[in-house]
Amino acid sequence: VPALTGALHELRDHLAQAATQPTVAQVAHGAVVQLDDYVLPRLQAAGAPLLAVVGGPTGSGKSTLVNAIVGTCVSATGPIRPTTRNPVLAYHPGDGRWFTDDRILPGLARVSGDHKDAVNQDHAESGTEPGDGSDAVLELRPVETLVPGLALLDAPDIDSVVDQNRALAAQLLAAADLWVFVTTAARYADAVPWGFLREAA
Repeated sequence: VPALTGALHELRDHLAQAATQPTVAQVAHGAVVQLDDYVLPRLQAAGAPLLAVVGGPTGSGKSTLVNAIVGTCVSATGPIRPTTRNPVLAYHPGDGRWFTDDRILPGLARVSGDHKDAVNQDHAESGTEPGDGSDAVLELRPVETLVPGLALLDAPDIDSVVDQNRALAAQLLAAADLWVFVTTAARYADAVPWGFLREAA
């Protein structure tokens, strides 16, 4: 494993240099992101729980599905869009050690569930809108009802009206072992979801 990890780090550095060349920048950057967000973290922690990211367009029922699978309310639902402003990670308490550090999604601070209320209060006092992406965090939800070895992540909308939410959703999907892609009869033909599905394929 150390030899493979070293080779992948070297490959990542070469790809990062290639990303400065206009003709291959997009492909090279995408490969660097995939190495950083998924391949290297997964290789270094092969025994970590399976990370299933629940993603899809706005209003498709991602949070409702996560709550139904877990058997309790871990992610807020409602008619206001975007509803999920911060990604919500549900996992068995025995698997907590895998998610409290920065092994996955190193750019996001880890917080308990009560952070959301504090953030919303800060925005209410300042008169700004929540969910602008500048205060994004990973909300941790340990739940006994989820089987050990599986973690569910409720992601922001891939077609959110907030640019940073869309970028974060793409980053979360890149870090996943498995995608659970949720859509509705009204949204299945939209271009944005199909772009993600083509990328996955």
